[in-house]
Order: sequence, then structure tokens, then C-alpha cells
Amino acid sequence: MKDAVIRKWCATVRRADLDSWIETYRTRVLDNVKRIDGFRSVTFLAERETEPCPVTVLMEWEDMEAITRFAGDDPARAVIPDFMAQFFVNADAHAGFHDVILQEARA
Repeated sequence: MKDAVIRKWCATVRRADLDSWIETYRTRVLDNVKRIDGFRSVTFLAERETEPCPVTVLMEWEDMEAITRFAGDDPARAVIPDFMAQFFVNADAHAGFHDVILQEARA
């Protein structure tokens, strides 16, 4: 039984732009994503001490139908608004999908 689907997307950002990228996402993108039925969470990961900085975006969704509501008919297609593109040195054109089969937290 699957608990969720993780949509994993990777890119590279100049370390000096990390804070601006995150702030732009929070102020211009996140509220819209939160309104999509089936969205659960988003996590940004930045590799330590590398320049430029590889980043990974993990979006947790209820199911693939929810991801399609987010990304459109091709759920693997990268979703990069024009105003966000400036932050990426390079970016994957497609995302991957992972089933959450175990997730535990400290009680």
C-alpha cells in the first residue's frame, strides 16, 4: 500500500541565489501549489559546499492525479515559471516519481 507519491526534480542554482530562489518560490509559487487538491508538502534540498549548488525539490502528493493537476498532461514535465528560470544554472527537463513505502518520524 502506498501512502503518497513523491515528485523529484533536480536543478543547479548559484549558491548566492539560493535565498532569493527560496523566497521567490514562497512568495510567488507556494500559495498556488497549496491550492491544488492532493498537494501535501514540498522540501527543497541543497547540496552542501558545492558551487554551483545542486538542488533537489521533493513534492509530496496524494496520487498521480494530483500531480497531473499540478504539471498538466505530462506529469513528468518540469514546471518552471518564467520568473523562476533566472535562478537555474541548469535544470532537469523532467521529474521522477517515487512511491512512499515507509516514512517514520520521532514521536
